[in-house]
Amino acid sequence: GAEAFAPGSSLIRPPSSVRAGIANSPLRMQQSSWSSTVLDGTMPGDRGFDPLKFANSIPKLRIYREAELKHGRLAMLAAVGWPMAEQLNGPISKVMGLPSTLTSAGLDPSVLNGGLENTSPVYWLAVLAFATAIELFAVKRTPGLGSTLAALGLEKLTGKDIDGDGQVGEPTMLMAESYLPGDLGFDPLGLFKGTDKHKADL
Repeated sequence: GAEAFAPGSSLIRPPSSVRAGIANSPLRMQQSSWSSTVLDGTMPGDRGFDPLKFANSIPKLRIYREAELKHGRLAMLAAVGWPMAEQLNGPISKVMGLPSTLTSAGLDPSVLNGGLENTSPVYWLAVLAFATAIELFAVKRTPGLGSTLAALGLEKLTGKDIDGDGQVGEPTMLMAESYLPGDLGFDPLGLFKGTDKHKADL
């Protein structure tokens, strides 16, 4: 919902006393053998499972969560859009006097279904333009390629300021307490009425 895109907040983690309590809980102690040190249970959805220790720093953890949220949103859109396209393509094409782009079996054109050659290049240009517009809108609030590479350790490896934050090391954006993964600041109708804690839990 729109809550997931609501503007960022200054409180995205519980107080240190609460974090300490979570970290020292019996379940968390039991999970410590397969969890990295930054998985302390304070991030919503954190179950302490990282046996290969991929998330060994706060910036890395936040980069992975950002990617997880983006892929999840795309998957939800695809889960709705794919069957809707198969159901509505025929009627809409008929009303507009255009040929249907569905395959002979009534399926969406895809690599597996075939039929991609019947899709207009204008459609692909429109998709590219739409995706680019979203990325440009989000670039000031979410980590770009530079911050991602810095979080993955490339700045320390090269000794260069790749993300442009004026220092070599962990990206400043991803270290800020106010940073909330997945928050694009998009809530034009003001639907989110909860507290900072509710926003983080979403």
